[in-house]
Amino acid sequence: MTTTEPRSDHDAFQATDPVTFEVVRSGLYAICEEMKSAIMRASFSPLLSLSADLSCALLDGDGNVVAQGNDIPVHLGAMPHSAAGILARYPAESWKPGDAVLNNDPYSGGSHLPDMTLLTGIFADERLLGFAASRVHWPDVGGAAPGSSAVTDEITKEGLRLPPVKIVKAGEVDEEIWSIVFANVRVPQDRIGDFKAQIAGNKRGVDRVEGLARRYSGDTLWKLLRATQTYSQQLIEATIAALPDGAYSATQHLDGDGFAEDTGDGPFQIAVTITKSGPSIHCDFTGTSPQARGPMNAPLSVTTSACNYLLLALAGGEVQPNSGAYRPLTVTAPEGSLVNPRYPAPVVAGNTEMSNRLVDLLIEALAPAAPELAIGASYGCAGVWAIGGIDAIRGRRFVHLETTGGGMGASSAGPGLDGHRVHMGNTMNLPIEAVEAALPVRITAYELIEGSGGKGQHDGGMGVRRSVQSLVDGVQFSLLFERALHPAKGATGGEAGRPARFRVRHGDGTETPLRSKTLAGHLEAGDTLVMETAGGGGWGKIRQ
Repeated sequence: MTTTEPRSDHDAFQATDPVTFEVVRSGLYAICEEMKSAIMRASFSPLLSLSADLSCALLDGDGNVVAQGNDIPVHLGAMPHSAAGILARYPAESWKPGDAVLNNDPYSGGSHLPDMTLLTGIFADERLLGFAASRVHWPDVGGAAPGSSAVTDEITKEGLRLPPVKIVKAGEVDEEIWSIVFANVRVPQDRIGDFKAQIAGNKRGVDRVEGLARRYSGDTLWKLLRATQTYSQQLIEATIAALPDGAYSATQHLDGDGFAEDTGDGPFQIAVTITKSGPSIHCDFTGTSPQARGPMNAPLSVTTSACNYLLLALAGGEVQPNSGAYRPLTVTAPEGSLVNPRYPAPVVAGNTEMSNRLVDLLIEALAPAAPELAIGASYGCAGVWAIGGIDAIRGRRFVHLETTGGGMGASSAGPGLDGHRVHMGNTMNLPIEAVEAALPVRITAYELIEGSGGKGQHDGGMGVRRSVQSLVDGVQFSLLFERALHPAKGATGGEAGRPARFRVRHGDGTETPLRSKTLAGHLEAGDTLVMETAGGGGWGKIRQ
């Protein structure tokens, strides 16, 4: 399957006053940051209020991204797919002021079920100008295990699947839809608080953009929303054009899907051929394995998002991200494969783990075209762990989901970052104190793993050890990680990083090893879940 062909609004860009263009363009990106701040300050969950696992964007009336926050790349690169899925069900003429549509369906443009996308219409002169959009990772959307991020064999077991639905109409919440959504999640009061924050964040974006329309006129702003995309497109095309034409390929393997392991040239292969021609790039994933039984399948929106990230990385962060920046890219992803699965394939780890592995794959493939940009592979995942159960200490039910940093690959610029979320994730560190204050657990270790980065002229970043001890019985846990079996490769002669490792240390001192992806496990009081993420690959041969 191939993405839509690129389009351009060159005429709108050429006709724009440069001073007005720059003022409004900068203002649009600032609005996205303000939306995010509003959601973080009002949300209930530490995953949102402290770790910031959310993203905000502004879209034009056709569902193209105009501006986005400095948020989560996998969220934002997939946003045009989500908008397309929503607009296919609710075309522009059906929107009224105050309407908002909620969607998390990976088979209607979404990424995975915990990522809830909310689009709210923006109007000027009684005309639909565009949309304020937010994608928020809800810590739980039901399903087989607390946190809705576990190993299952079909998407119906991953939680509430919500095709596009107009949950806010003319500013009023549809109570019937509301009751259905929150009857299907754990700890609904917390989820309601998070969703109200999301609605408020979108409202902030609507108000700010409508203010710009009053200041500059709706027609002027309509043109500027398109002109800013053209500007980013031209900058990206210039970056691509400087690379040598050619076809560049790479193949990698995954740890497994939670049901079966891939210990060599096994069933979980990802492959890409990147064809660069003039100012355009085509990514063809033919050769990738068929979709897995477990949740490592990446919807097309996620696969495309990883490719979008590659374009922005080539530009070195100098190009403002929006749909214009993505137009020079087309993608072929075989249907029924790990990178474009068919229903009812589970997909939760496709968004968190596979997306990062795809970035490593794309960077490895394109390295011969741009050796100076070569970088060692990363720890290859978001490092998702989730726990839940009954908090006998506080007398209530609890759910907690968290991401974990690891080693970034080294580059010609220097060593890789230690203990960081890299590439497709951009969440912040969640303090130990916040976790222990809210949950019946004790964090007994949170530290960098010395020497875990691959050696080289520049060493790869170090992985992280995080040990979580349960203080109550019957706690259920899930792990979604990568690189326990296939360590992060080095670049240009650098060595591979140390693999990831996982285990439960029981209260009696015995230990049970775990795979990087687990079916739901259990902890009793005194048991400790030990998670060690992988180190990044080194860069360059070690000088003697």
